[in-house]
Amino acid sequence: MSEKSVGERIAALRAVRGLTGEQLGRALGLTKSQVSKVENGTRKLDVSEVAQVADVLGVTLAEVLGVQRKGSLALAARVMAAPGKDETTAARRRVRQVLEVEAALGDSVGLLSARPSSAGAAVLERARVDGLADAVTAASGIRLAHTVREELGLGRAPIGDLPALVERHFGLGAVTWPIGKSVSGLCAHGTDVALMLVSSSFPVGHQRFTAAHELAHHLLTDPREVIIEGDLFAIRTPPEQRANAFAASLLMPADGLREVVSDRPVDEVVLAELMREFGVSYTALLYRLADSAVRLMSTRIRDEWLQCAPSSVLRAAGDPAPGDLTRPDEARRVPPRLLSAAQQGYQSGRVGLGLLAALLDEDADALYARLAAEGTVPPAVHDDMADL
Repeated sequence: MSEKSVGERIAALRAVRGLTGEQLGRALGLTKSQVSKVENGTRKLDVSEVAQVADVLGVTLAEVLGVQRKGSLALAARVMAAPGKDETTAARRRVRQVLEVEAALGDSVGLLSARPSSAGAAVLERARVDGLADAVTAASGIRLAHTVREELGLGRAPIGDLPALVERHFGLGAVTWPIGKSVSGLCAHGTDVALMLVSSSFPVGHQRFTAAHELAHHLLTDPREVIIEGDLFAIRTPPEQRANAFAASLLMPADGLREVVSDRPVDEVVLAELMREFGVSYTALLYRLADSAVRLMSTRIRDEWLQCAPSSVLRAAGDPAPGDLTRPDEARRVPPRLLSAAQQGYQSGRVGLGLLAALLDEDADALYARLAAEGTVPPAVHDDMADL
């Protein structure tokens, strides 16, 4: 890339935002003189450092580099441009960071786009042949869930690591991050790249339902490239009802629920067992048990149970750790394929620390110290002057 043109763009973007060179330098951990050299093109920048500059200036990597937006960069730009309230900024920013890192890794280490597995491709083909994307109904969501379970050989068993399954079979990157409760999840999918974000500011059961919900949008080729979700049940549009029906059927198969209940009366003990077995929230479980496809509970009994607090039901059941199911875990997860590529690139010297810090959303200095303590360091740079 042309260092001169990159520097000129940085100077122009800084000026538009009313920042002095000194202010930009403080945000980047550079001196005013170093910023001046960057803007004059006499100090080289690698892609990871440019990513830091873009983050500080609140623009995309493509805007700083002056390159045509394509793939991950194009999707990152659309994520930031999609309509949304201020409360969605944290979610957008996190998705933008990860998409831009993916684009940078493609340039620096040759990272290839994620692809569905053979089983995942079979799901997509069956969904296409059956016209499930065109049928915006809850029934189509349920049919898709059955297709996923059949093609992936899941049977009636609970799904363990849902983000890993989504990535392995459908090429949909999964990020879990504590972004607050204004956004439950975000799905961004374009040509050759797709990413979903789930807020870990909610309990684990809520997170898993959100992940399954976003997967439905992706598999059913929702025409919206960027879908930002608040309360998953507040919007009663057909696409959202379809995604909810898919999530409930995928996570809580009717036969699997019946197998665990096994003719027992549904009491606190059974409810606690089902929540743990299938990794779902109390509310989602109750609605599924009363669903016409399951019929393990009447709607009247469901509504009575809904008056009870989940934590009190779990305590009455003698659950050893109710908080594990009812409190947010604030988990932080990025796609392992990106993390592995960034770490290997950093150790080989092909990726700068800034890019790894952007992926993990960590302070670069603190990250360097942590990695060094773990024995992870980039290769030493040879000093030509030392031989003189």
